[in-house]
Amino acid sequence: MNNNKSEDRLKDLENELSVLDSIETEASLKKEMAFRKAIESAIPSGISVVDDTGKQVYVNKSFCNIVGWDEDELLGKHPPYEYWAQHDVENLNKALKRTLNNTATNEGFDLIFRHKTGKLIPVHVIISPFEQENNKTFFLANVIDITERKKAEEKLKESETKYKEIINQINDIIIVFDEQGKIIIWNKGAEQFCGLKAEEILNKNIVDIQYQFTPPPHKDKKLIESKIKGIITLETPEVFNQLIDSEIISHNSSGKKNIQSIVFPIELNGYNLFCTVIRDITEIKRYEKELIRISAEKDKFYSVIAQYLYTPFSLFKNFSKAMTDELDSLTIKEIQKMSVMMGKSATNLYGLLDNLLQWTKMNQGKVSFEPQQLNFTKVSKEAVSILNSDAVKKNIKINYNIKDEITVFADIFMLKTILRNIVSNAIQFTGNDGEVSISAEQSPSHVTISVFNDGIGISPDYLTKFFTISESHTALGMAEEKGITLGLLLCKEFVEKHGGKIWVDSKDAKACEFKFTLPVQ
Repeated sequence: MNNNKSEDRLKDLENELSVLDSIETEASLKKEMAFRKAIESAIPSGISVVDDTGKQVYVNKSFCNIVGWDEDELLGKHPPYEYWAQHDVENLNKALKRTLNNTATNEGFDLIFRHKTGKLIPVHVIISPFEQENNKTFFLANVIDITERKKAEEKLKESETKYKEIINQINDIIIVFDEQGKIIIWNKGAEQFCGLKAEEILNKNIVDIQYQFTPPPHKDKKLIESKIKGIITLETPEVFNQLIDSEIISHNSSGKKNIQSIVFPIELNGYNLFCTVIRDITEIKRYEKELIRISAEKDKFYSVIAQYLYTPFSLFKNFSKAMTDELDSLTIKEIQKMSVMMGKSATNLYGLLDNLLQWTKMNQGKVSFEPQQLNFTKVSKEAVSILNSDAVKKNIKINYNIKDEITVFADIFMLKTILRNIVSNAIQFTGNDGEVSISAEQSPSHVTISVFNDGIGISPDYLTKFFTISESHTALGMAEEKGITLGLLLCKEFVEKHGGKIWVDSKDAKACEFKFTLPVQ
């Protein structure tokens, strides 16, 4: 009897313990579930779980906040889900297919969701598969709203586009390379100057490209490698921000080009980029050489003018002194002779000053240029008529071997000036009783005009210098007359203004022939 009571009591205790264990277990489970719920609520990213059929079996609060739908509206649904953006359905389907095939990448997917209000939401989704309930596979999607990141990327992309556009609009060559020497920027200025597109250059080594464009004798790859290494390792900081003049070979040009370059580092987030700015100074160098030449010619020109002016002014000085000191003892014939010589000197001086004025105006662009169709025979006789008295004094005959129908397209003032100067020069170099012949031959495009005189010839060395101001051109004529060639410089300027050319032939010691061309129309 007592044993039965003891057994009953033991059973009651066991039942009580079982109840207590059940209560404690339930409390523990509730506590654990509350803890998990708290964690899920605290997770900022959205979490969605689908089974191997694509049915959505779980979403957390953050996921609901992202898409705007409640948990009850999302669970148990199959694709296409309510939050899928219509215009991104293709990418969404591909992402889901890879998820269910368990081939999703670790990097995840950038997709577009649609909020319940219709607003589009860029998201990044990372898939993590796991097994539950008799090895059944589920897929957890960690969803992050990347709206702000996308905005930042768009702003960065816009800034980068503007930056690249600014770089491309700069005419100078801009090349940027990194610490490995890899070219990352090759602007349109570089494309145009070097003749190579950016896609042909980007990601190539700066050493190889510089070697490609370096002309001899500096085409030394080891030397170029050494210089680039000094730059990217910052071992030669003295080269930074220094203007360097050098030469380059361009694919667009057969010859060398002059360049001026500067290189400097750009520090970005703990690493360096190196920017090279290159300017084409080929034309500047050409202008510098031209200015040096012009300056030298100007100095020589002043010297030549001084020499040209010296003789007539010296003559005036000597004659005026003689007439002042010896007028009482001079005969009428001697005074007349001195007056004639002074008049001739004054005429030469006037011609010199007139040519000098016209030449100066021409070089300053102050001489008008109005070409027209002209009858050459008529214009040539009008131009030379002023020189008839000089020819008569030496009994020189002026011949016109010109067909009446020959015409030229020229400025009448310039053409007359050209003819007067050349014929005047021919008269000076022709002896008494000589001849000066003017002829013209017409071709379809131009007329070649010749002025021939039988007098003193011109040496071949002198011929090459006749139309340059860098030489002092005075030659002794048969009557001891100084031939002044400033007028011939003016002729050259006027002929070239018409697009023609001028030259002189001297076939022997007793003949000289000036020739120039003018357009027909």
